[in-house]
Amino acid sequence: MTNSDPYEIRQYEPADRDAFLDLFADVLGGRMGNDWFTWKYERNPYVNHVPILVAQRDDELVGARAFFPLRLAAGDDEFSAFQPCDSMVRPEHQRRGLFTRLTERAIDRYDDADLFFNFPNHRSLPGNLKLGWRVASERETYYRIQNPTAWLPQLEPVEPIVRSLASGYVSIRDRFADPTDAVELSRYDRVPSSLLATLASSETVPEFHVVRDETFYEWRFANPLWTYRTIVATRDGAPVAAVVYGRRDRTSGPTVVRILDVLPLAAGTSSSPSRQATLAALLDAVLRETGDADVIAAPGSVVPRSVLRSRGFHSDQRAPLKWGTSSSTHVVRPAGTPPLDWTRSGTRLADGANWRLAFCEVDSG
Repeated sequence: MTNSDPYEIRQYEPADRDAFLDLFADVLGGRMGNDWFTWKYERNPYVNHVPILVAQRDDELVGARAFFPLRLAAGDDEFSAFQPCDSMVRPEHQRRGLFTRLTERAIDRYDDADLFFNFPNHRSLPGNLKLGWRVASERETYYRIQNPTAWLPQLEPVEPIVRSLASGYVSIRDRFADPTDAVELSRYDRVPSSLLATLASSETVPEFHVVRDETFYEWRFANPLWTYRTIVATRDGAPVAAVVYGRRDRTSGPTVVRILDVLPLAAGTSSSPSRQATLAALLDAVLRETGDADVIAAPGSVVPRSVLRSRGFHSDQRAPLKWGTSSSTHVVRPAGTPPLDWTRSGTRLADGANWRLAFCEVDSG
């Protein structure tokens, strides 16, 4: 910070915690607690520090650029990845280049990483592209709307009619869905890390994906703001597939359940009739357990779309949901300045077909 430059861009320090949480509440909305901060930033197993850069003016924290480090793999190769998240600048300090300066400092700070990837909305996408990110794909989410009045508050005056119609619609879709596979289902009021890690290790996924080992499962699903359940399908006593879903209790707004992880993940098995039937059985079990939810969200990239559509899910890339949802874009950037090599292990980063992403890779949920 100089007389001509009133802002200091620096690494987060432990004394910044309260100011960061205040900044989050003021800019992004919602008061996050110390337990959330500890889980997300202090206990992240992939770095030995809090991965946040801050902008300070005088004694005030006015901006921050945080990261969600993860371990990725493609085939047998692993990569270190940083996902930008919780980016914020106080309104009175915006349009002064702080977002750019924070991001550029982060690129320099993490030049020993392999890549960055994240999911900006249409408002923040231009800033990412300006700083060297490229679009890999539009991120497609499927929604099953079980209570339209929670989704569209303007329908509240006719709530009984609308809810009845929605309930009838999803019931009809459920009744005419393809019969599910004969598998046994086990339910857990938690995430069985060892079991899921073993199931994940039984397949080789050539596309970029998060490494699903015990370290990942034990940390990722310790988010104190969410409640998680797991359903595991077994055949002849052996686990063959699993689904993790979660919900966050809110005092206002719709109750949303998110299907956060799906195994097996390999794209080559997606068209297998056996896999589709098994995932259909798991999805049916989730739907039976979440009938009170207003909305259920599922990743279209790892759950067969035919299974989702047959159970009343609709894509946010198509009408009518595209008119009422805020979709996101999957963008990537190799580490380093300037970004030179846009492949890792011979696989192109900026090609959505080379990625297998559920929801557990995202910093929220």
